[in-house]
Amino acid sequence: MKLVFLTQVLDRNDAVLGFVTRWVEGFAAHAERVRVVALEVGDTHGLPANVDWRAVGRRGVVRRYLRYRAILKEALERERFDAVLAHMVPRYANVAAPFARRAGARLYLWYTHGGVDARLERAVREVEKVFTATKESLRVVSPKTVVTGHGVDLAHFDPRGVEPATPPIVLSVGRLTPSKDPLTVIEALARLRASGNTARLEWAGGGLAAGDAAYRESVEARIRELGLATAVTLHGAVPYRDVPELYARASVVVNSSHTGSLDKVVLEAMAAARPVLSCNDAFGGVIAELGGAARELHFEKSDPESLAAALRRVLARTPAERAELGRRLRAIVARDHEVDRLMARLCAEMSA
Repeated sequence: MKLVFLTQVLDRNDAVLGFVTRWVEGFAAHAERVRVVALEVGDTHGLPANVDWRAVGRRGVVRRYLRYRAILKEALERERFDAVLAHMVPRYANVAAPFARRAGARLYLWYTHGGVDARLERAVREVEKVFTATKESLRVVSPKTVVTGHGVDLAHFDPRGVEPATPPIVLSVGRLTPSKDPLTVIEALARLRASGNTARLEWAGGGLAAGDAAYRESVEARIRELGLATAVTLHGAVPYRDVPELYARASVVVNSSHTGSLDKVVLEAMAAARPVLSCNDAFGGVIAELGGAARELHFEKSDPESLAAALRRVLARTPAERAELGRRLRAIVARDHEVDRLMARLCAEMSA
């Protein structure tokens, strides 16, 4: 198989999409060639010899569209790549569809988000298969859906014996946007500290969209109002290579995302062997085998008191008990969501 992989960013250091290079390494182990087509290309050191890339650029809508078409035509019509996988962005699959049809190439989509729009519905019609991590991660009903689990790099997130910091750190990783609901986490921290706990909050993630800077200002204002200025650190965007260090220092990780799909951050925290609290609809199914412990790791969406209670439960455990819970969580990721397992599965599905 000669695979064209369509994504937004190819850069080991990108704060959000740094994991993509690890996916590409996995694809390269199963494909004759891999060509990555990305809006931006940064640090690509260490990628296998059978991988190359094309940068589309972000400047100018028309210019970007024409460049994208030219790159697709080069790969599919002249160099005869025989499979195309669009990563997370349905319009990438929609633009590629006519080129794939003319070249006789197979077209696929990877999508994990609760949102549904006309572009996604069209893309599902265009592709041969649409891959997703859990049944909740794709809200379009289609016989083309293949549920595969996520792909998390266990080696990258291995805490390597690092012990959580003291006083305890509550960590959240994700963009600082309303959909990630940092205000609920901050309000919960205020309740936790009011009961005598000395835990601190670290938030790793910046904004991307217009208006995110103003939202950060409102979050900072609420932190000051609650008297938490010395108890909360907003790191902004953190390079992918540095995120494991944050997990290793944390006693517990909180994911307050409202997207409805399984946030990969939850699995990264589990891979780092750290207890993780989530309000996500899909989380319970992932950890159902933990029984009562699974219920303890859930909190109600947009409910600071529910989250504060969950934090008290986890932080009341001894360090040894939290470590054992972390080991069980990491084992689930190793079995169901490991990156090389996912890449092998995707390549097998695209070669079938």
